[in-house]
Amino acid sequence: MAGDLAPARRSNRGFWKIFLSLGAGGIALVALVIAFRPVARTGAVAFAQSNLRSAAAAAERVVEAEGSLSVATAQRMRLDPSVDRLLFIDPDQSSNDSEVVSVLARAEAWTGAARADTGECFWVRIEASGRTLYGTGTDCSADEAAVAEPSAWPEP
Repeated sequence: MAGDLAPARRSNRGFWKIFLSLGAGGIALVALVIAFRPVARTGAVAFAQSNLRSAAAAAERVVEAEGSLSVATAQRMRLDPSVDRLLFIDPDQSSNDSEVVSVLARAEAWTGAARADTGECFWVRIEASGRTLYGTGTDCSADEAAVAEPSAWPEP
């Protein structure tokens, strides 16, 4: 008689509860990523611009101490403790990060370029006259930024 009992049919209700909960959570996560993407872009751009302003200020301190923009080379900038979180590279090298600044130091101008996490390249140029120019570009080397036409930085 015990063999006459049919096995009990198992429910898959638990599977669907978990599956639908995970699906709803995934959809909510995608919606949040889409909603906050502009905020992430704003932060990345502001970070790159802030790093370039700090590098330019350090270059101006070098000029005050040593008398010429040409002295504020990448090698000299590495010695400034106020910007020790930044990596300064030679002018023919292209920046690939907000904390990597390509530097060109000449008597007539100092130029620094850095790439934001968004992929955008920003640069700052200090002329011997004291005028500071800003711009954006595609190649993120100081060599290219030194000859680029100035343009306003987009607001983060």
